[in-house]
Amino acid sequence: MNTFTSDWEFWLDEHISPIIAKWLMAEIHIKCVSFYLLEYIQTPDFKIYQLARQKGNVIIISKDNHFKGHVEWNGTPPKLIFLKIGNCSNKQFFEKLKTKIYDAIEQLIYGDLDIFEINKE
Repeated sequence: MNTFTSDWEFWLDEHISPIIAKWLMAEIHIKCVSFYLLEYIQTPDFKIYQLARQKGNVIIISKDNHFKGHVEWNGTPPKLIFLKIGNCSNKQFFEKLKTKIYDAIEQLIYGDLDIFEINKE
C-alpha cells in the first residue's frame, strides 16, 4: 500500500459517480470528494476552477475539456486528471482509474506535471 501526503485532495466532476470518490479514498488514503458533496452541481466550470485554485492543493478528476483548458490557459492550482475513457460501469471506471492513479499522484503531486491524461487503452 502506498501512502501519500494528506494535504492534497481530489475533487470528482459531477459526471463521475460519487461512489468513485469513496472507493478512491479507500484505495489511496487521500481525501476525495465529489462535486455533489461539495454542492457544486450545475456550478460553471470556471467557478469550480477558481474555488479549487483558492483552496490550493486540489486535483480535479474530470472528463470535461473545459477543465483541461482552464489549467492549460490559467495555470495551477488546481491540477487535473483528465479522463478519456468513455462510458462504462462504475466498477470498470474505477478499475481503469486504479491502474493509473499512483502514476498520476507521483507526477502531479511529487513531479512537475499539471495535467495527467488517462486514455481508454
